[in-house]
Amino acid sequence: MSSATIQQRKAALRKQVAAAVDALTDAEIQRQSRIITDKVLKHPAYQKANSVSIYLSFDKEVQTGTLVEDILKNGKTCYIPRFQKGIPEMEMIILRSLQDYNSLPVNKWNIKQPSPDDQRESVFDNGTLDLVLAPGQAFTKDGVRLGRGKGYYDKFLAKCFKKLEKRPTILGLAFKEQIVPEIPQTETDVVLDEVLFEDK
Repeated sequence: MSSATIQQRKAALRKQVAAAVDALTDAEIQRQSRIITDKVLKHPAYQKANSVSIYLSFDKEVQTGTLVEDILKNGKTCYIPRFQKGIPEMEMIILRSLQDYNSLPVNKWNIKQPSPDDQRESVFDNGTLDLVLAPGQAFTKDGVRLGRGKGYYDKFLAKCFKKLEKRPTILGLAFKEQIVPEIPQTETDVVLDEVLFEDK
């Protein structure tokens, strides 16, 4: 399959899954998010992790606020993404406390993140990361992930594999509407260790 064909199929799949997720009510988003949060909290990889990277959710993603609180409450080191216009890679930087979390500004996508001039330690300054909780547009049950098209997480994870002594465990968090039978892949797509979703 040519690269252009793969990109076309990915774009069509993004559109299809986005429509299904957009149709979810707030109540359904909260219901599925509670189930997935519980799965994370009970997961051995989370329980033994000393450091966790987690995305800060917007309204049409699996909600992560409770998980952020649990990470900080339990004294785990918490890293969150920062995206900047014109920069093709995201940073993964430290979140210091619940007070820090509550006081973060929101960006144009209504996602909390530290401002560009807020100097913070990154995962690569500290050199260790045990667990990545990753968002996505779509997933297969066996860990193939479709992002939003910018390659932020694939680039970040590839950098983790090169720079960190130990490979982190990577768990995708998904609504059941984001689970699809197949996702076309390129060689830069990182396959996750597991995808957590509401399965019957």
